[in-house]
Amino acid sequence: MTKRKRFGVSQALTRGLSETIHVVENNAGIFRNVILPLSRIELDPDNPRKLTISLADVQNGLDKNDVAYERKSAELEKLRELANTIESSGIINPIVVYKRGETYRVVAGERRCLASILAGKNEIEARVFNEKPKGFELKLIQWIENTAREDLTLEERIGNIRDIIQEYQLQHNTDDLSATLLKTITGLSLPQASYYLAVLNAPHDLKRAIENGKIGSLDKAAIIAGIGSDELRNQALQACIEGCSLKELRQIIAKEKQAHKKQAMPPKSKRGRVVTRVNMGFTLNTMVVHSIVAAVLMQPDFKKYADIFSRVKWDQYDQAARAFQKLIEILEHETVR
Repeated sequence: MTKRKRFGVSQALTRGLSETIHVVENNAGIFRNVILPLSRIELDPDNPRKLTISLADVQNGLDKNDVAYERKSAELEKLRELANTIESSGIINPIVVYKRGETYRVVAGERRCLASILAGKNEIEARVFNEKPKGFELKLIQWIENTAREDLTLEERIGNIRDIIQEYQLQHNTDDLSATLLKTITGLSLPQASYYLAVLNAPHDLKRAIENGKIGSLDKAAIIAGIGSDELRNQALQACIEGCSLKELRQIIAKEKQAHKKQAMPPKSKRGRVVTRVNMGFTLNTMVVHSIVAAVLMQPDFKKYADIFSRVKWDQYDQAARAFQKLIEILEHETVR
């Protein structure tokens, strides 16, 4: 049995995130720690953690005729487990809220609020912002809160990243985004940032599988998103839904690509055929292409071509592929001069 891969945060990244959230807090307004009545707290409908269960469900019980009854039942059971912990040990980390009229809207800590109600609590410890954090800061706080959680679905994580990107672009009035910038904003590693961007731009069939909970691995989703062939992508997607491992998924893709390559090659006319072309290979990591292009452009004879590649979005597979083709053309032109 393969060991389940867990989404973890290193100690160094944890320190970095902590520093980031302190900066956000300082920019978002003065906050204070208080005890709040649960009756004055409301959940955020736009929270990236997409709970099916609502405050009314917890207070009044589930409706068996509800189309989402099974999913809500599963969420309620997990909330009861948390409620038992709260009954015995209380809330370890305060929830985060901001004042909204006569109520307080939750920024982070929805499950703790709902579980506290199940535990029969009337009050909860909270960190209160006197002002609502701005759009980008609000999404960043929620992202930092969620990175410590291992039970978030891939859809929730992707939605969280999508919200951060949209708010960042809105705040800075720009459409530009790269894996490097996303890494800087969120504290993700560069490969993880590249994977998230690949999945955000994935075909609809893969997005539907993620939304339906059939694909829960970011690594697998990113690999499938990088497959250009509809036929091969559908095959890989189905294999993933049926439970293949990451290693098996890569083997399936490699095997099918090799088979397609053999079918496309003309039959050999004789043994020992002279090789007349170089196969440049392929990669699922667009940053590899970026590194190759950057290395060539550092050479004195090729610096004059830098502007050609200045607007390439290296996290986009199609743009990275065209850039690499252009680099090959430039190299071939320069070497025959």
